[in-house]
Amino acid sequence: MPVNTFPSYDDPLINDLISTYAQDNHAARVYAEISQAQGWPFVIDHIALRCLHVETRAQAFLEAGYLFEDETVEYPDQGWWAKVYRKPAHPVAFVDQAYEDTRGENSIIPSWVKHFGDKNLHHIAVLVDDIEQTMRILKTQGVQFAGEIVGSSGSRLRQVFTASEVRDGAAYTVLELTERNGYTGFYADQANALMESSTQKTSE
Repeated sequence: MPVNTFPSYDDPLINDLISTYAQDNHAARVYAEISQAQGWPFVIDHIALRCLHVETRAQAFLEAGYLFEDETVEYPDQGWWAKVYRKPAHPVAFVDQAYEDTRGENSIIPSWVKHFGDKNLHHIAVLVDDIEQTMRILKTQGVQFAGEIVGSSGSRLRQVFTASEVRDGAAYTVLELTERNGYTGFYADQANALMESSTQKTSE
């Protein structure tokens, strides 16, 4: 499937990241095809990058016009934290790293970055109106999911990851389905289940 079925932006940085991800992630390509067939708008809610140093990795986003407005999300129980960068009419950039003290010892992020580097997306999240319906349709096309939906029906934020693509025997990228109900942020209550699910592998 041509990757030009994915959204395009007036920003080479974002387009290059999405293009590489689209080539690497089967579930995302299936979603692009289904969204086109169903007439769904293809909206990328956010993109997520793993790195060793958030401020260093995020510099490219700041130079591209993204802004950091003191939106930091802490996940001390899972050993990592993230900063959120925003730019109008562009996907939110969610940039995360492990804590550099003992809290980060059990985080899966450093090993992922060691294996894959910090230039590729870990996931994109597509904004959907009905997460259950979207999952059902994707499953008919062979897409597997890593776990159950995180967030109860009607809650402000509902999310689920597909099972991971595998590269060189390691869990690589995932697709996230995101259903929002009037809420635009991120919060830690749902992070553990999503992060842990991203270590699972797909049979694709």
